[in-house]
Amino acid sequence: MSKNIMGSAAVGVMGLALISNAKTRRIFRTIDWTITQLKFNVISWKSILCDHLQSRYNQTDLPKMSGRVAIVTGGARGIGAEIVRILLECDMDVIVACRDKAAGEKTVAKIREAGVLTGKARVMKLDNSSLDSVRNFVKEFKNNYYKVDVLINNAGVMFVPYKESDDGFEQQYIVNYLSHFLLTSLLVPFLKKAGSSDLCSRIVNVSSCAHLLGNINFNDINNTGDFFDSEAAYMQSKLAQVLSTKWYARFFEKECLNIKVHAVHPGIVNTDLFFHDQTYLKYYNYVRNVLLKSPAEAAKSIVYAAISPRVEGKNGLYLSNCLEAPVHPSANDQLLQDRLFEYSLKQVRLDGIST
Repeated sequence: MSKNIMGSAAVGVMGLALISNAKTRRIFRTIDWTITQLKFNVISWKSILCDHLQSRYNQTDLPKMSGRVAIVTGGARGIGAEIVRILLECDMDVIVACRDKAAGEKTVAKIREAGVLTGKARVMKLDNSSLDSVRNFVKEFKNNYYKVDVLINNAGVMFVPYKESDDGFEQQYIVNYLSHFLLTSLLVPFLKKAGSSDLCSRIVNVSSCAHLLGNINFNDINNTGDFFDSEAAYMQSKLAQVLSTKWYARFFEKECLNIKVHAVHPGIVNTDLFFHDQTYLKYYNYVRNVLLKSPAEAAKSIVYAAISPRVEGKNGLYLSNCLEAPVHPSANDQLLQDRLFEYSLKQVRLDGIST
């Protein structure tokens, strides 16, 4: 009888300990989340201030680029649509890579109706939440083009609820980073054909100041711990973009390829990316039109990195408002860059980068 009582007591104590540990973990995670929110708000407001103070630098040259081919992912809406417009004004052949081809065609029609008649636009399907879609896009591209002069990896999602892609990856990780890693890797031979010593081909990864708070969690890349932290997942994806930019810059120089790659923080922008985050929606409508950049303003620094003669010959930059900006200290860690590269290769099932 006494043994049964003691056994029951032991089980009860263990149960209480487990509950206590779970509660303790939740408390600490809540504290961490709150601190991260505070830091992110500080960085965001600092970025908004910089956007206003540095607005005079946020200009882009518009050289004529006839015959040069550009790919813009997420080109059907928001910043992407404005990038497409500017590149068409430069007389480029622009591939609008987007999930919804009808939306892409509508965007191109609006640009033409607004009086931009130069350049050529072609809408092609690319769903950045699917690695198969990336591979199919590259196959279709190969059937119609032999080179690409400018690749702008712009498609992205932010602070979205947890959802795994068909490939098994958290959607911010695959949309913002991994799909673009695969796309870039598969297009290197086409970028190589376009680049010359006088005019290099370019890759632009649209990142964010949020990368400054990022951390690559190799043990749980999907961020599926006690509870899903969408902000942490977003920050991780943006840091991955900057790390990948730095790795590719080293790789292109080592291989003596006429390809340059840069990352850009477009600013805090008035787009629908915020609509998934209820915290921001509480005050977003009151401040967005006054304080936040328009998509047209945000597109300038991206296009600057993509085609401006002022950037020719430079490599591995992180830009904001057309100026070099500081990166997360770990972004310059070559061992971390190499580790993420090898990790990503396995995820997309590539043996290496073909040149």
